[in-house]
Amino acid sequence: MSTQDSFERISYEKRQAFWNVVEGPYVVHAAMILTVLSILVPILWMTLTSFKTADGVFTAAYLPPELTTEAYQQVLIENNYWKALLNSMVISTSTTIIVMVLAIPAGYGFSRFRFKFDNAIFIGVIFSRLFPPIGIIIPYFQGLAAFGLLNSTTGIILAQVYLWLPLMIYIMRNFFISIPKEIDESALVDGCTKIQAFRKVVLPLAKPGVAAVGILTFLYSWREFLFSFMISNTLASRPISVAVYDFVGEVNVSWDQMAAAAVLAIVPTILVVLFFQQYIVSGLTAGAMKGE
Repeated sequence: MSTQDSFERISYEKRQAFWNVVEGPYVVHAAMILTVLSILVPILWMTLTSFKTADGVFTAAYLPPELTTEAYQQVLIENNYWKALLNSMVISTSTTIIVMVLAIPAGYGFSRFRFKFDNAIFIGVIFSRLFPPIGIIIPYFQGLAAFGLLNSTTGIILAQVYLWLPLMIYIMRNFFISIPKEIDESALVDGCTKIQAFRKVVLPLAKPGVAAVGILTFLYSWREFLFSFMISNTLASRPISVAVYDFVGEVNVSWDQMAAAAVLAIVPTILVVLFFQQYIVSGLTAGAMKGE
C-alpha cells in the first residue's frame, strides 16, 4: 500500500485536527523556544566557562563555585591577545571600506547599463564565489607568498575582499534594480550628469542597501577563519577568529582561556547585530526578492 493511499484513508476531519495541533500556539511557541535555546545555551556555557578557574573547568557543576576573571587577564595581558582583537578590527574595517567602494559603483553599473557581454561578466563575478574556499586557497597562498604578503594583515585583507566582494556586488545590484530608472532620467532632465544623478539622487535612496552591505561585510570578515589561518601564523597579524585556536595544544586544551578569548571575539558581532539588525534583514530581503 503506497503512502498516498494510506494518507487518503485518513478522514479530512482527522487530518485537519492534526494540523490544528501542529500549527497551534503551544507547538509553535515550543519550537521557537527550543530554537532560541539551541543558540543561546552554547554561548551561555562558553561564558560561564570563561569565568571558571583552570581546574574548575573539569568540575561537573554548570555554575562556577567562584567567579574569576583570571582567564581574561591571562588572555588579554599575559598572552597579549589584545593584538588579535586589534588585528580583527583593522582587517574587518579595511575590508568593509574597500568592498563598499568597489561594490556600490559595480552594482549600480550592472543594474543600469547594458554593454557587450554584460550578463556574461556578471555571471563570471558571481561564479567566482561558487567555488568552495578550500579549492582556491593554494593558488592564493602561492600568489601572496610571491609578493611577500604572508603573515601580514594586508594579505588577509586582500583575501577577505576577494571572498566577499562578489556577494556584495550582487546585493547592491538587486537594490539598485528596485529603484526605478525613471528617477535617474528625471535627474538627467533636470540638468544632472550621470555621476551627479547617481551621487545626489539614486545613492541616497539606496542607503538601506549600502548599510546592509557594510554590516554584512564586517560580520563576515570578522568571523572568517580558513584564509586567515593559512595566511598568518603569528600573533602580530592573526585576527581573533584564528587566535582562539592557539589555545589548543598538542596535549592539553586551555578551556578557560579559549572560552574567554571566544567571548571577547563574539562581543563586537553581537553589538553590531543588535544595533543594525533592521538593515541586515532589509538587505537580505532585497537580495532575495528584488533581483532579476
